[in-house]
Amino acid sequence: MGRPDQSAGKSSRSIERIARELTAEHSATRRAKAPDHQFAELLTLLGPRIARMVRRYGLCDMRDDAEQVAAIGVHRALVSFDPERASFSTHVTWQIRGELQGLRHRMRLDQRRSARIAGIKTVAIEGLRMPDAACAPAGDFEVVDDSAQARSERAASDSLVRAFMHGLFERLSAPEHERVIVIDYLFERETRSREALSRTPEQRRQIVRRTFRNCARIAKV
Repeated sequence: MGRPDQSAGKSSRSIERIARELTAEHSATRRAKAPDHQFAELLTLLGPRIARMVRRYGLCDMRDDAEQVAAIGVHRALVSFDPERASFSTHVTWQIRGELQGLRHRMRLDQRRSARIAGIKTVAIEGLRMPDAACAPAGDFEVVDDSAQARSERAASDSLVRAFMHGLFERLSAPEHERVIVIDYLFERETRSREALSRTPEQRRQIVRRTFRNCARIAKV
């Protein structure tokens, strides 16, 4: 009756032993190049645990991918393992879990209820670009954002305005609060500067008009 527990305990001790052999007195660089045979042995010992987690996350239909990301999790666990903070068995479980959760999120996103309601479907862009009789020819696929060009042009324009005004402010030796007031006026936003808010709306308008007059004057020079 006690054999399964003894076997599990032996496996756990072996996992800890191999992990410590791979990490003891080695830098992170050496850890990243762990001997292949020891890493393979570690994966074998963790195999039953990985299999259970694959089933738990519903990834049995993509077992190869799941096992690959689990192996990545084991590798990352070896690199980041700190025996002073936790046992390797605990640490590697969390790393594997994180990798499998990431895989499930990427591959199962369109199966969520909210995604089905919104009509979201997960696709591979590379697949859409491949020639296929049922698809558009390669090169015809393009991700389009109708507002991207307008936003990019607006951001570039705003950046040029800021740079130009900064140069004028420097030539005018304008106080900081006046710079804030003018910039807020140019970009049609509500000022939040304490010094600017201490002025009345009329005072702020006067500052803007005066600054524009001075800018026009020095721009002609």
